[in-house]
Amino acid sequence: MTEITTPIFTLIIGFIVGYFANYFKEKGKNRALIEDTKYITHEKEKVSSAFELDNSKRKYKYEHKSNLYLKYYNLLDEISARANEEAQVEFMPAMNEFTTTYLMANGDSTQELKAAAVFSGAINNIMSKANESMIKLKNETVALKLVAGDSVLKVLEEIETVQNKSFELSADMMREFGNNMVTKNLDVLENQKTDLQAIGDEMIALKEKLTQEIRKELNEI
Repeated sequence: MTEITTPIFTLIIGFIVGYFANYFKEKGKNRALIEDTKYITHEKEKVSSAFELDNSKRKYKYEHKSNLYLKYYNLLDEISARANEEAQVEFMPAMNEFTTTYLMANGDSTQELKAAAVFSGAINNIMSKANESMIKLKNETVALKLVAGDSVLKVLEEIETVQNKSFELSADMMREFGNNMVTKNLDVLENQKTDLQAIGDEMIALKEKLTQEIRKELNEI
C-alpha cells in the first residue's frame, strides 16, 4: 500500500507545487501588468496635461498677437482718416485763403510774403497734430516689436523708416509751399509731389507685405 501511495502522494505534491508556482508566476505577471498600466496611464496623463498646457499657451499667444496686430491696423486707419479729415477741414481752407490772398497781391511782394506767413502758421498747426499721431503710432509699433517674429519685425522697421521719410517730406513741402509759390520755385514743388507719390506707393506695398507676414506668423503658432 505504501509503495502505491507514495507515487500518488508525490504526484499530488508535484501538482500542488506546480499549481502554486504557476499561480505566483501569473500573479507576478498580473502585478507587473498592473504596474505597467499605472505607469502608462500616468505618462498618458502627463502628456495630455502638457498638450493641453501647450494648446492654452498657443491659444493665448495667438489671441494676444492678433489683437495687437489688429490694434495697429486700426490705428493706421484712424490716422489716415484723421489726416484726410484735417486736409478737408484745415489744409484746403488754408490753401484757398493763401491762393486768394496771393492772387490779390498782384505782384506785391510784401502782400505775397504776408500771405505765405499766414499759410505757414496754419500749416504748423496741422503738422503739430500730425506729429502727435506719429508719436502714438511709434509707441504702438514699439509694443508690436516686443512680440513680433523676425519677418514681421523687419517689415515694421521698413514701414517706420518710410513713415518718418514721408512725415519729414510732407512737413517740408507744406512749410515751404508758400515761399516756393512766392519765389515761383514750381520745380521744387513738383519734385516734392513726385517724391510723396513714390513714398505713398512704397507704403501701400509695405502694408500688403506686412499683412502677408502677419498671416504667415499667426498660422505658424
